[in-house]
Amino acid sequence: MLRSFARSCFGFAFCLAAVTAQATPLVVETDPLTPEQQRTQFHLPPGFEIQLIVSEPNIGQPMNLNFDSSGRLWITSSVEYPYPVEGDGVEPREEKFSGPSSPKPQDRVTVVEGIGPDGRPTKVTTFVGGLNIPIGQLPLNDGAIVYSIPNMVRYFDRDGDGKADDQEVLYGKYGNVDTHGMTNAFTRWADGWVYACHGFRNTSHIKGKNGQSLTLNSGNTYRFRVDGSAIEQFTWGQVNPFGLCFDHWGNAFTADCHSMPLTLLLRGAYYSSFGKPNDGMGFGPDMINHSHGSTGICGAAWYQALQFPKEFQDCLYLCNPVNGQVHRDKLIQHGSTLMVDSQPDFVTCDDGWFRPVDVKLGPDGALYVADFYNAVIGHYEVPLAHPRRDREKGRVWRIVATGEGSTPLQPVNLHTMTVDQLVDTLGSPNIYNRAQATNEIIDRFGDKAATPVEEAVLTSDSADRRAMGMWVLNRLGKLTQEIRTGLANDASPVVRTHLARCLAERPEWTAEDSQTAMKLIADSNAMVRRATADAMGRHPQPSQIESLWKAWQTAEPQDTHLVHVARMAIRDHLKNADCTNSQAIADLVKDHPAELLPIILATATDAGAELLVKSNVAQTANESDRLRIATFVAQRLDAAKLGDWIAQRRASSQQSPAGALT
Repeated sequence: MLRSFARSCFGFAFCLAAVTAQATPLVVETDPLTPEQQRTQFHLPPGFEIQLIVSEPNIGQPMNLNFDSSGRLWITSSVEYPYPVEGDGVEPREEKFSGPSSPKPQDRVTVVEGIGPDGRPTKVTTFVGGLNIPIGQLPLNDGAIVYSIPNMVRYFDRDGDGKADDQEVLYGKYGNVDTHGMTNAFTRWADGWVYACHGFRNTSHIKGKNGQSLTLNSGNTYRFRVDGSAIEQFTWGQVNPFGLCFDHWGNAFTADCHSMPLTLLLRGAYYSSFGKPNDGMGFGPDMINHSHGSTGICGAAWYQALQFPKEFQDCLYLCNPVNGQVHRDKLIQHGSTLMVDSQPDFVTCDDGWFRPVDVKLGPDGALYVADFYNAVIGHYEVPLAHPRRDREKGRVWRIVATGEGSTPLQPVNLHTMTVDQLVDTLGSPNIYNRAQATNEIIDRFGDKAATPVEEAVLTSDSADRRAMGMWVLNRLGKLTQEIRTGLANDASPVVRTHLARCLAERPEWTAEDSQTAMKLIADSNAMVRRATADAMGRHPQPSQIESLWKAWQTAEPQDTHLVHVARMAIRDHLKNADCTNSQAIADLVKDHPAELLPIILATATDAGAELLVKSNVAQTANESDRLRIATFVAQRLDAAKLGDWIAQRRASSQQSPAGALT
């Protein structure tokens, strides 16, 4: 009874403007409440209840949530934040970020298991302690990957007692001048990569186990392999992305502050941040036209499961720690572009200390919310040494549907399933379980699972099972040419979209793969075309540019995401000398200079300069563009060719471009 309190909100169909007008102040003057008292202060839609899962002293202030294949909840929490304990890799801090720290780091990763229908767990364990402001974490079958200043470390539980007893550094070191972002939201997707966010202001010079390196400055997203074998940038920009999730199409979304609260990530795109330029292609398109009334949005969860009523399915849920709200956004589709249609807030609380910072869809179909319970929010807006800033309290809540249209909670333990049961779970209505099942099959069964997975891909009546099974085969190297070619004719656009994404991940294409891509770029579904454009951008071939141009030109006027990906893919082709040497491509540039000149300039390559000369676009360009062309060509063309080009330009124009050369 104590943990199953449900409070329906009066007049739930209130307008969003009224909610944001009641924003919680940055410093709350009321005293903290006990978890039991706080629970009575929540407002949810009719037919939902909120349950306390765990609170202080079992956890500190929670940062990130995640689940393992056994269905256990993992929590990183801190009592050190915002002041890291001095030690190896802790960077010098400006005075405004300096403050007292503990003699030894006391932060931890906590595992919560046996969560019952009322939210009460049977066991709470500290997996690893002695950490220094841990944020991102990812449970694995033999332990977990955890970020703790200054490294991403893989902790092992060798003896199976539920506690870490061995460790190795996977990636590091991460910048930590600013401790409120660093790296977070470790999300292992069906492709086997772990996607993550990199936070504001920090500069990280990261090296992996195999010597590979990546430098990140301030807001970015990147991805890595769980064994430390690979790390690479995914997108550039945003201010302080915190929270990441995927939908059933394979779209990745992040939450952010000070730029846009929600972004659909396009691989390779640049997004707006504080004063940073784009890559010459313009910033990646937005999917929302308001800020949710806050400078700080974090945590993002795509809800695709059956526990909630249909009205609350296929929505994105976002945390707003500044205003103490959990938002719900539906998505409106324009071709492959998804635009936010914000709904009335999903969770509000009369206790101003409520600070939701992360939200996750659980394997049971409920939503779990990390509450960084505090009178003060804001890392820059309020001094770190403010006397009301709490460093001890934290709660994790579970939101469960109990009314009409809901289904009972269904705890899931993938770790005890047979391979056949896991293959069946690839078609689960819960997107978290589907993605986790792909990783469980790879981690526990490997090649032994290839036969039943292939059978599912070829014969299952579930599009989700066929799509997820395709990823398993792709990762095992068992997605044969015959299967790849056949899936291009699959009746489901979701399957065809994932086929394009699988093709993007393949290191080399066969001639048949190229033919499949040419078929998919002309698909009737825009999601398929966008995924294929991205795949083509990673496998440039001269024969593809005309199809990419057509995909761009025939996109719906509001499909900004397809247009941006097609333009990036054309740019990546025009970086390739094999493509730019084609006369057909030179003719395309000559016929469409206004659209293609900015893309050529964005290549910043010698091949781009050669193409500008070959297509002779300077002949018809305006004065401003002639200056840009001359500068670009002069910086990249060898001396002999440059001299010939200048002579040709002088012969064809009364105005010499020589003044533009540098």
